[in-house]
Amino acid sequence: MPSSSRSRRWLAATAAAALAGGLVAVLTTTGPADAAATNLVANPGFESGLTGWTCSAGTVVTSPVHTGTRALSGAATASDDAQCAQTVSVQPNSAYSLSAWVEGNFVFLGATGTGTTDPSTFTQSAPTYTQLTTTFTTGAATTSVTVFVHGWFGQGTYEADDVSLTGPAGTTPPPPTTTAPPPTSTTVAQPPPTGGFTHPVYFMPLDNNPQPISSIITDSGETEFNLAFV
Repeated sequence: MPSSSRSRRWLAATAAAALAGGLVAVLTTTGPADAAATNLVANPGFESGLTGWTCSAGTVVTSPVHTGTRALSGAATASDDAQCAQTVSVQPNSAYSLSAWVEGNFVFLGATGTGTTDPSTFTQSAPTYTQLTTTFTTGAATTSVTVFVHGWFGQGTYEADDVSLTGPAGTTPPPPTTTAPPPTSTTVAQPPPTGGFTHPVYFMPLDNNPQPISSIITDSGETEFNLAFV
C-alpha cells in the first residue's frame, strides 16, 4: 500500500478516535491587538494636582472622582467660569478626538486654535460623572491646540476627570541653534616709521627695479635715500 494512503487512513482513524472520546481541537488565528490610542494630554486625571494645566479657579479634590484618586473641581462664580486649559502639540491636517468625564451643571469641553472650526460641547446637567466627546481636524499650519474644560457663570462647582485627546502626536520644536558670532575685524598694524628699512635707503633704480620713491615715503616714512649704481 502506498505511504500516502496509509497516512490518510491513519489521520482518519485518529480523528474518529478523538471525536469518539469527546476531544475536539479548535484552531484559531488572531492578529496582533490594536495598540491603545495615546492620550496627548499631560496629567489628564489631575493625579499630579494642576501640573500642566492653567486654571482661573480650580482645585484638586479626592472625591468625587471618576478614576484614580483625584479630580478637578472648579467653582464657577458670577464673574468666573473656572476654566482649566492646556496647550498640546498636534500635527497639521489631522483628525483628533477630545473627551472628558464631568459632573455638574453646564460643564463645557472644547478646543481652540485648531485652524479650522473650534469644537465645543457641554452638558446642561450631570448629577453623576458623564462623558463629553467632540472631534475636530487641524488646519494646514496648526501645530498646537488648547483644550479646555469649564463651568458656567453662577452655576456652581463642577468636577472633571480623565481628559483625553487622541490623534497623531505633534513634534516638539528643536531648541534654537546658537550661531557663533562672526570674527571681529582686526586692525593691521602700520609699519614702523622707517618701514623696517635700513636708514638711509639704498635706491638702485637700474638694478633692483624698486618701487616708486613716493610709495616708499608713504609706506615707511623714509625721506633720505642713497642712490647707488645710477
